[in-house]
Amino acid sequence: MIRSSTFVCCVLTCALFHFTTYGAAAAETIPLRIVTFNAELLNAPGVTPGQLQKYRFDYARRGHIERVANLIETLNPDVLNLLEITSKQAVDQIVEVLHEKGLTEYRGYHVDSNDTFSGLDVAVITKIPLDEIDGKAIRTFFSEGNDPTYRRAIRFRGRDGRMIDAWTSLSRNSLYFLTVGGHKLGFLGLHLKAIPDDEYSNARRGGEAEIVRQLVRAEIVPRGYLPIVLGDLNDYDPDIPDRDESRNPSTTVLKDIKDFDPDRPGPELANVASKIVRQADRYTNHWDWNENGADDPQDVYSMIDHILLAKELMPYVTRAFICHSVSADVSDHFAVVVDLRLPKSSQR
Repeated sequence: MIRSSTFVCCVLTCALFHFTTYGAAAAETIPLRIVTFNAELLNAPGVTPGQLQKYRFDYARRGHIERVANLIETLNPDVLNLLEITSKQAVDQIVEVLHEKGLTEYRGYHVDSNDTFSGLDVAVITKIPLDEIDGKAIRTFFSEGNDPTYRRAIRFRGRDGRMIDAWTSLSRNSLYFLTVGGHKLGFLGLHLKAIPDDEYSNARRGGEAEIVRQLVRAEIVPRGYLPIVLGDLNDYDPDIPDRDESRNPSTTVLKDIKDFDPDRPGPELANVASKIVRQADRYTNHWDWNENGADDPQDVYSMIDHILLAKELMPYVTRAFICHSVSADVSDHFAVVVDLRLPKSSQR
């Protein structure tokens, strides 16, 4: 009986020590969940800024907004990088639904893109207030005409076999900053040129990647923020095997963005997908080739959405996953999620 009591006391003491230690460790860290999600042509009722639309009628558009809000409610992100949303009204309506659900911490930020054909923008919905930079909470960068600041020359082979010289800028992007627990984080949300096996698209995306590197070096790092580049990059990462092993990159887009500073050895960013252990789970996009809303043998599942963290943040990653609980009436993409536990910093 004495031995039994002693054993029970030892177990209780160990358990108390474990939970006390865990509780103390948890109290010294701050959880942060970052999500990027392509909502696929999310229009507000009565508002169609571009030439593309998933739903034509307001009833269906309201349903689309409700379903995206349901996904946000389920994932409960601290920071949501939201792509293919086409207007401030759409962002405001999602936030309104979240507030009706009692999730009143969320605030939405929107900036118009410079893609005049699609009208697709990169917005953010966040629980953490954004830092204002140059008097703005969210900005976008684009150069046209004779302004070379954020333009790049590209070269590709045309359909007739001749080489074509052209220019590209970064038409769909947003830059925003926040500080959490003393950690300064600079986010560059992106939607790069689609079709990773087309020569023109690859050339244009390569030019966009060069502009991304420039933006990180010029707008994020000098301000003392750690860069996080995320969104629909429309390309494959050569360092992370895709679910579909036939999906090999034809470009160096991901490699170049991760190694944004040529004066430093090695890449400065790391892909959180490296933390997804099961290769079969590494897909973020469903190309429904015949648009029947079903999973057919000819359909393509690939990983083209990414969250790239500054390497300094990778030790704080506790989990990364892709939320595949999204039906075709919400999006043809799946949300990428990364959880961090940031140590409380003395620098505030």
